[in-house]
Amino acid sequence: MREAKRGGHGKGRRGQRGQRDAHRGDRPQQDRPPRERDGRSTRDDRDHRDRSERTDRSRRPPPPGSTWTWIGGLHAVTETLRAKPHSVKQLLIEHESKTPEIAELVKLARGGGARVIFAGVRELDRAFNGRHQGVCAQIASNAQEGLTQFFLTLPEEAKAGMVLVALDQIQDPHNLGAIARSAVNLGATALIIPERRSAPVTPAAIQASAGAIQKIPVFTVVNLAQALEKCKENGFWIYGADAEGKTAWDSVLNTPMVLVIGSEGYGMRPLVRSLCDQLVSIPQAAAGVESLNASCAASVLFYEIARQKAAAAKARS
Repeated sequence: MREAKRGGHGKGRRGQRGQRDAHRGDRPQQDRPPRERDGRSTRDDRDHRDRSERTDRSRRPPPPGSTWTWIGGLHAVTETLRAKPHSVKQLLIEHESKTPEIAELVKLARGGGARVIFAGVRELDRAFNGRHQGVCAQIASNAQEGLTQFFLTLPEEAKAGMVLVALDQIQDPHNLGAIARSAVNLGATALIIPERRSAPVTPAAIQASAGAIQKIPVFTVVNLAQALEKCKENGFWIYGADAEGKTAWDSVLNTPMVLVIGSEGYGMRPLVRSLCDQLVSIPQAAAGVESLNASCAASVLFYEIARQKAAAAKARS
């Protein structure tokens, strides 16, 4: 009898627990609100959420048509975060780096949703094989922007004074970076580069430009000659840098315009050269060398274009 009572009593408890479990099952687990104290999430909840967000950011795929790559250097990383904060996935900073510039980087990175990691020098060396100055960033690169779409969305009034820069077979990333740096500083709007036989926007080009190339659209085109034709259709003058052209100082450089810079060894290709409305050259001293470096020549011509634009604006006022 004692055993029967004990068994029956146990069965009753199991039955009560089963009923309670059944009632609990009526309420979906995922609909339960997070634990709160005085209307606020608990510390455990916040920590779990922060860890989840950091994990999501670190695993997110790059934008379509681009890949993740590492860049290094204080100026390159700073300008990238200022111009394209959402293109940065992770920011690596050397442990001992505690300056106002580093504080600004951290603020910009977190504002754009990037993960900030303080690491040792060896970890930074592994991420970026170059002079990183204690700062590296993993960014989305090689995302190709469309020249056709640019013209479709370009208002007619915005063309006034516009300068585009087309590079014909510039294969050195340091030249590309230097040209981009001068283009940004002297008011150019965008770069146009061919898909083949041309330096793409790589970490070396970004560093050579001190990050400036991140602040200007770079249109990668399949056929540069066809791209120049499209520019003409949209009302742009085409000027080509060539030693046999009229000196830039004696030329009237009309805008909107495209300035074409050819490679140092061969200059512009014949078809590209034939599409230019005018060839312009840079006067040189008789004792000088045969030609200037492509980036140096581009800088001189950018300055002359900016000077003429400023003089024209002053004359109108």
